[in-house]
Amino acid sequence: MSDAYVSAEMRRSVALRAGACCEYCLLKMGTIAFPFQIDHIISEKHGGVTSEENLALSCIYCNAYKGSDIASEDPFTDKITRLYNPRTQVWETHFRRDHVTIVPLTPEGRVTVKLLRLNEERRVLEREALIEIGEYPCRVLQPERT
Repeated sequence: MSDAYVSAEMRRSVALRAGACCEYCLLKMGTIAFPFQIDHIISEKHGGVTSEENLALSCIYCNAYKGSDIASEDPFTDKITRLYNPRTQVWETHFRRDHVTIVPLTPEGRVTVKLLRLNEERRVLEREALIEIGEYPCRVLQPERT
């Protein structure tokens, strides 16, 4: 989704909160040639609003594959399941890293790994190269618990 209407101040705030890290795949800003994007977790077409509570920092790959989707079919249960939400959920609850592979731990994790193609061959190879030079993963700040 285009992020042209998100103010520069809001973009900076979202990037700072995320620690300059893709909140889906843990790719560090500046480690790839493409700029990171601001993702509406719940897209406007699904009723989402442009507010910091509904925005995530996303690498170009995760944002392109996610698009306006908010759910997908869980490959294990065949049930429609919401995607991982970095504003309300903790990454380590839904995923774990097995060196270069992102392993889903929950239904939300499974649909997110599938839809965002987190373990696509070129992405895994890129992570492997970044691990070798100490540039992966970056640390995503977790949502505050109320």
